[in-house]
Amino acid sequence: MTHTEGIKVLGRLEHASNSTLLVEIADVRYVYKPIVGERPLWDFPDGTLANREVAAYRVSQLLGWDLVPPTSLVEGPEGRGSLQLWIDAEIEEVDLFIPSEVPEDWFSIIGGIDEEGKEIVLAHSADPMLAQLAVFDVIINNADRKAGHILTPTQGGLIGIDHGVTFHEESKLRTVLWGWMHSPIDDQLVEDLKLLLSAIPESDLPHLLAPAEVEALLERINELIANPTYPEPSGEWPAVPWPVF
Repeated sequence: MTHTEGIKVLGRLEHASNSTLLVEIADVRYVYKPIVGERPLWDFPDGTLANREVAAYRVSQLLGWDLVPPTSLVEGPEGRGSLQLWIDAEIEEVDLFIPSEVPEDWFSIIGGIDEEGKEIVLAHSADPMLAQLAVFDVIINNADRKAGHILTPTQGGLIGIDHGVTFHEESKLRTVLWGWMHSPIDDQLVEDLKLLLSAIPESDLPHLLAPAEVEALLERINELIANPTYPEPSGEWPAVPWPVF
């Protein structure tokens, strides 16, 4: 953990369920999430969300996928917490449409009615990086992959943010990325999973997560290697997070 000097708090980010601060260090912006600002959850141990944010970044790096902005543990102005590089980005790969306007190559995920009583559909693109992110979410057991957590940086590429509710030892996958359900996972992604499997014991993940959570992580990776297919919802947990953005 880094003792970071010179953190300047610029403000709080609205609509976050936990305390989330926009900060600046040497003219570089970051998102700082202090542990003292974490809202208690019934199914996740208190005071562990910052570690899970960092663990998600570590897994992304071990895979060589660069799906998560650089994230570390720090001692900040409100105590220990996670610090993630701020990335200028927009939501481009997931959107709401009226049914007749869903792009031909996009996947429709769930339908509903908007505040004006009109029928709408949540859909996501078929971008290969989004397919990669969907695999990543299965591995880390992401319980909250909202559309607003999938961003396209101004310089291109794709990133995922907000990984505080991940790595639970029980199945918790809840995501808007169900478009590839039952489809085969790309061979190269499976090869990356094999490398990840051997890298985890030598990483710092065992220091960030509980032993049972690391064991469950390894089991999920082994299951995908043995059966490289995108899963379907378990039926034991809501399939899509709410709100979806």
